[in-house]
Amino acid sequence: MTEGNRNYKEDVGYTTELCNYLLRTLGIWPFSKKKKGYMESLLKLLVILFSYSLLCFFVVPAILHLLLIEKNPHVKLKKLPLIFYNVISIAKYSGLLLQENQIARCLKHVEEDWKSIGSERYRVIMKEKAKLGRRLLLICGILMYSSGGFNRIFLPLSRGKIVTPQNITIRPLPCSGYYIFFDDQISPNYEIIFCLQCISGLVTYSITTVICGLAALFVMHTCGQLEILVELIEGIVEKTDNGENQTNKLISITVEHQIRVRSFLQTVEVTMHQICLFELMGCTLTMCFFGYCLITDWSNRNPTSICTYFIGLSSVTSHIFMFCFVGEQLTLQAEKVALTSCVLDWYRLPNNKAKSVILIMAISHCPMRITAGNVIELSLQTFGQVIKTAAAYCNMLRTVT
Repeated sequence: MTEGNRNYKEDVGYTTELCNYLLRTLGIWPFSKKKKGYMESLLKLLVILFSYSLLCFFVVPAILHLLLIEKNPHVKLKKLPLIFYNVISIAKYSGLLLQENQIARCLKHVEEDWKSIGSERYRVIMKEKAKLGRRLLLICGILMYSSGGFNRIFLPLSRGKIVTPQNITIRPLPCSGYYIFFDDQISPNYEIIFCLQCISGLVTYSITTVICGLAALFVMHTCGQLEILVELIEGIVEKTDNGENQTNKLISITVEHQIRVRSFLQTVEVTMHQICLFELMGCTLTMCFFGYCLITDWSNRNPTSICTYFIGLSSVTSHIFMFCFVGEQLTLQAEKVALTSCVLDWYRLPNNKAKSVILIMAISHCPMRITAGNVIELSLQTFGQVIKTAAAYCNMLRTVT
């Protein structure tokens, strides 16, 4: 562990490059080690203002249209999922900006862990976990961008022009809006609004993807460190033939590693718990609205809308599943550490060294988990509860309407 990892820059780049790219497109610079110059700070500010402007350009006219123009309550409910999801995205984006320093701290910790790895066996363990984290981010990104492209580009274009009973031609937008100062149906207003709504979707889906990516990166990194901890604990007993000094050194390394892992997880929890709460609440209510729209359109036999809402529901469900999946992986790995400490052959340790592992065993039994808002533990059980809650709200909404 003391020799260091000569390839740590390559390993860190492999682990963080996707999150790095997405965070920079959103104007978040947690990877910059040097002090930001004037131009870099100005560019960051412009990107943030541009992102907020796109999000508000989509949300505000949509809400105005919902409140002032649309009178049909069923149509209002069908427009709610997209509007609500974008409102939650603004809250998540604000959370990311507020936690930028904490994200940078977590990423610095990840880099230091990669740099300190001196064993090829430990490096292989960490690479496997990093690979799983990247795959989760890629799956989330593919689901979000593909479903978003379908809803915001293909669907409105496939409808073509709509002629109302009053002989008024309407060209569909990704989301209807009330633009007070200009008409959104005449050219080039329609084309500009259509493009801006699509770009706003890219910002929204990037926010969702990067949050999932950060959660997967940090939690899977913790799982890798816990797996190394298991081998360190087992090594205390297996290497007793090397003498008392070697045993003391192994115990010291194990205790320091255990404390470092728990410190990192605590930092991750502080960084992500509010954002995860927004994500969990937003996904639950969005699933409820999508489920209601899917049921009503199924009874009306509208295949285009059914396909739209089914894709949206599948995407949101898959996203929340990935959050709960990484939380479950953390819990399972922590339980493995606790089990290893329980079955440790402590009687093989020389002299009174068995007393030294009591602290390791005690700390190993303290729960390790990641939560949403310090209230809801992210696990597969939570995923099941989210599905049942969304179904219950959907059923209640259908009964009331």
